[in-house]
Amino acid sequence: MKQTTIRILGAQVYAHHGVGAAEQELGGRYSFDLEMETNISRAAASDNLQDTVDYVAVYEIAHDVIVNTKRRLLESIVAQIAEAVLASFPQILTATIRLRKLRAPIHGVLEAVEVEHRVQREG
Repeated sequence: MKQTTIRILGAQVYAHHGVGAAEQELGGRYSFDLEMETNISRAAASDNLQDTVDYVAVYEIAHDVIVNTKRRLLESIVAQIAEAVLASFPQILTATIRLRKLRAPIHGVLEAVEVEHRVQREG
C-alpha cells in the first residue's frame, strides 16, 4: 500500500496545563506538530478535499484539545488528540503528535520539554 505523510509543523498556542497550580493559573506557550500517514491515491486522482485528510480540521481538533482543556500532564493531552484525530478521519493510518511546553518549570537552560505519541489504527 502506498503511504504519504501529511504534516502540521510548529503550531503555537497559549494554554493552561501543568502539575503546579501556578502553571495552570498563569498558563504558558505550547508548540505542536502532527504527522498523519494516509493513502492519497484517491485524493490525487479526484483532486477533492473529501478524499484526503483535511489538515485544517486536524489542526482545529488539536488546538481545541490543547486550549480548551486543563491537564496536569502532556501525556494526557497527546493521547486525547490522537484519539480524536483517528476518530474523525478513518483514512489516517498512523498519527504522531509532538507537544512541546516551551517554558517548562526547570531550573536550567532549555528550549522545551516534548512528548511524542504515535498511534496506529488497528485492523
